[in-house]
Parts: sequence; C-alpha cells; structure tokens
Amino acid sequence: MNILRILSGFGLMMSAAVAFGSCPLSFKGDNVASVGVYIAPVDAAKEPTYNFQSDHLMTPASVMKSVTVAAALKEKGGDYKWETRVMAVGKVQDGTLHGNIIIEGSGDPTLGSKYFSDDQPDFLNMVKQSLQRYGIERVDGRTIAATAWPDEGAVPSWELEDIPGVDGAGFYRLNWCDNVFTLMVPSMVSTPSIPNLSVKWNKTSSGLSAWRNAGSSEVTVSGQLGKKQSRAALRISMPDPTSALTAKIDSISHCKGEKISAANDTIVLLTYTSPALRDVTRSLMIRSDNQMAESTLRLLAPGRSRSAAIAAERKALEGVSLQYMRIADGSGLSRHNAVSPRQLAEILRHMSRNSDYISSFARVGMDGTVRSLMKDVPGRENFVLKSGSMTGVVCYCGYRLDPQTKLPTHVIAIMVNNAPDPTDVRKAISALLSTVR
Repeated sequence: MNILRILSGFGLMMSAAVAFGSCPLSFKGDNVASVGVYIAPVDAAKEPTYNFQSDHLMTPASVMKSVTVAAALKEKGGDYKWETRVMAVGKVQDGTLHGNIIIEGSGDPTLGSKYFSDDQPDFLNMVKQSLQRYGIERVDGRTIAATAWPDEGAVPSWELEDIPGVDGAGFYRLNWCDNVFTLMVPSMVSTPSIPNLSVKWNKTSSGLSAWRNAGSSEVTVSGQLGKKQSRAALRISMPDPTSALTAKIDSISHCKGEKISAANDTIVLLTYTSPALRDVTRSLMIRSDNQMAESTLRLLAPGRSRSAAIAAERKALEGVSLQYMRIADGSGLSRHNAVSPRQLAEILRHMSRNSDYISSFARVGMDGTVRSLMKDVPGRENFVLKSGSMTGVVCYCGYRLDPQTKLPTHVIAIMVNNAPDPTDVRKAISALLSTVR
C-alpha cells in the first residue's frame, strides 16, 4: 500500500471523526492528553474542516510568538525600525571629550546580533568612526546608558531552569549580542566580556552545564570535559547586557571612567537603525527566538512596563475575541500563557492579507523547527507554520497556501498538552495536515 492510499484512507477516517465530534488526532497516550484543533478555510463563511475542543484554553509554548508578531506588524508595520542614539555630552578639546558618552536605546533586539551580522553595519565600528569624525580620541568620563525601562530581564513566570540558557535571554532597553555570551571551559573566558563575572566550577562526573540565577553575574559550571575534549563552549544568557555594551564602548573610546557630572554641549554621534521589523519577525519566528519576541512585544509600549505592552497588544488585535486568553510574555516561554485554538485561528484569519505576517512563518520541509515535519508527505511545501514545544506541549499554527497563488486557503491551529510521546504526536499532526486541501 503506497503513501497516497494511506493518506486517502486517513482522510476518510478524519471526516468521519469530525462528523461524530471525536478527536481527529490519534497517537500514543491520546486518552490522557488534552487536544484542541481548529482548521478552517480563510473564508469565515465556510464551515471548519476540523473543529475539536477549539475553545479550550491551553498552554501554547512558542506559538504565542505568532500573537506577538501579529500585534506588532499590525500596529507598527513591516517597515518599522528601532533606533539607538549615541551622544557625546561635554566639551571636546584637543581630542579629549571632557564629559560622557550617552547611549539611548529603544529595545532594538539586533544590536551585535549574529543573526544579522551579514546584512547590518557593525554597531561598534560605527561608534568608533563617529568618534573619529568628531575628533574624539579619548574620553574623561565614561559610557552611560539612558534610564532603564521597567521589567527588564527575564520574565518572572519563566521557569528557573530556563534562565541560564539561550532560551532565558530576556529583554532590556539595550540588548547586546542576542543577550547571550559564550563561556569557554576550562579557561572561563567570556565572549563578549561580561563585567564582574564570577565563575565556579563543580567538577562532577556528568556532562557540562551552567547555572545562573536571574540578574546574577555568578555562574556555576557543573560536570566535566569529555575524555577527548580539551575545551568546551557553553552558551549562557547575559545577566546585564547593558553593562556589557557600555563596557565595550568604554574600551573603544578610551574612557577613563571618571565621574563627570558637568555637561555643556551635546553631539549626536550616531543614530543607528535596526533591520526592518518584517526581517526581525521572520528571523525570530523561524528560529523561535525568545529575546527578539520579548523585544517585539515591548515595542508596543516603549518605555513602559510589560503589562502595558500586553494591554497594547490586546488593543492592537481588537476585532478578534481574546476573552479569557492569558498573556504573560511575548515568547511563550511562560507556562502562565493560555490561548485556545480558535483564538489563534481567528488571529491568523485577521492577518491573512498581511504579506509580512504570512512570510514570517517557517516553510514546512525547509525552515527551522518545521524542517522535518510532514516528511515524505506530498504537498507539505504548501504549509507555513510556527511550532511550539516544551515538556508535554506540542503545538502548531499557521496557514495552508494555494500552490499557485501562494495565498492562504486555510488557517491552522493544533494544540496538544500533556503529550506523553511528542514524536508520535507530530506524526499524527503530519497525517492530519496531509488531508487539508
């Protein structure tokens, strides 16, 4: 029996399942899992293809990013760019700035990012060139960051085990190098350099891991190098990206670090702009980047708290029923988030004519976390999806596209919580998607 006959038979079973209101997914442990499915034509006048427990609130994991991105693109537009200003405040005499360098950020998630290094001018090099342009060879004072925003750093409802790693890179008014540093073991040298970093190594028989509490510059490395390893690199979330960036600017501008309070003149050395929002959202969605997602959320209420940004997100999505939806962050890393499949699908339908939004989703079989989804299933190239996963959670949302026009024909929201076997759940989801035409 070939794959096409199998899928055809599966489609008939699914149609029958919907007719009798039973779950359209079959996988190991489906009797103990929570499942919600809503797949429907973009045309709201047509009946849903699959509709099972679609109003049940569930943990979304990273498909929450699709909500954040929808609000940001609708409110700001794909052309939006973050700005970072660097200013010299004081008198410039004989090549010396008798004053300070002030850096004023707006939450740009891409400063020093390795994901945009090929397309963006080097920020530090631009600062250096700007200093030279104004004849500043040294600085009596130091680099000072403008006032921080409320609720910087990791979201309080993130789990402690997520904080030390790349996933736990939080939001700051001044983000730097993706808010992540590399710690080399055994030298314990950090790149970029982290001010006041303290490292303790507990040599145990396990593999290497790192622990850092939220906001702390104390890192505990546990484990040991492998028998054939002379060194290893650990990727760790930064405790304070702002201080790491200002220290780097201090070094390239030869700041003496004196406290200079008197200020006369203000020279705007540089206004640095980020890539366009559409490029940032595509990067964060495909790679499921938490730091960039949190920065995108905070874009909705610049200078204000996280709760103010969430309120602005709800306002931006007026026209979609978000009743009872719980929003704790922009990335979906918090288990306090709760959304229903129907709400996700309605947001997707609401944004189905926004080309920037549609292109932010990963192409099944080609991009990011959906590269291996629907393997060997005909037609998988017609789907663009965002995945969401954490322990016990497997979710997907996105669109089925017309093969010719590449415009959305269906909105898709599939959510499984308390999944015993995520691999088997993904196989069942792949089979279900193969029936969508």
